Amino acid sequence: MEKFPLITLTTDFGVQDPYVGVLKGVFHSHLPNVRIVDITHHLPPFRPDLALPFLLDSLPWFPSDAFHLVIVDPGVGSDRPGVLMRGSFGQMVLPDNGLPRLLHEWMGPLEAYLLDKNAFPAGTLSPTFQARDFFAPALIHLIQGVTLSDFSFPIAPDQLKNIRNPGQEDCLIWNIDRFGNVLLGFHVRKSPAKVEVLLEGRTIPFVTRYQECAPGELGVLVNSSRWLEIFCREGSAANQLDLQIGKRIPVRISGGEGRFL
Repeated sequence: MEKFPLITLTTDFGVQDPYVGVLKGVFHSHLPNVRIVDITHHLPPFRPDLALPFLLDSLPWFPSDAFHLVIVDPGVGSDRPGVLMRGSFGQMVLPDNGLPRLLHEWMGPLEAYLLDKNAFPAGTLSPTFQARDFFAPALIHLIQGVTLSDFSFPIAPDQLKNIRNPGQEDCLIWNIDRFGNVLLGFHVRKSPAKVEVLLEGRTIPFVTRYQECAPGELGVLVNSSRWLEIFCREGSAANQLDLQIGKRIPVRISGGEGRFL
């Protein structure tokens, strides 16, 4: 049975405008049998670092021969390069905006290649939509089997742009899901003995499941993807605590093992 290529799309474009549809049109124009999966188009704009946990949660569930386009690009139209990353998740094209380096650190070791802009002359025509004119064509080259050396060259991962880590005294809020659950930037390897969220004198119990709290009560647990999560049983923790994505909050973690974003 013929295997059709699988592409995933992860962007900060939203779905109100035609950008995502245009990207899909580009792929379907060149790859008539392609399958396209939307991971999300609601990444926080201009924050490549906040895209990392979405990819950590998603990529392992896709086949190893998948192709991925990831666009959160505050440097669109600048001289920042494009990057191809190869690893157990398949192959990915994205801007060198700090996210490729983070992916290497969290999912590596990964192979890294800089994309040759001269191989994509149309990519310089529109400085505002390089996802369409530069990054999507690069992914199409990959899928069509164009030799890597014809449009890229290898680099060491430590040459990729590095995003400075502001420290680990506080926990980064990297997402608030549609239920109002607050996803914290601590990824658990071994469950802690105790987690204290230090907010406005509140005591938020550390539990193992939602049902340990009564409806309307707050709790914190290790969720299905192994992130710390503040929740409100049958309510919105974000609304109750007035929390926002990108904010850092004090969290004291005792015992266990894990890693901060």
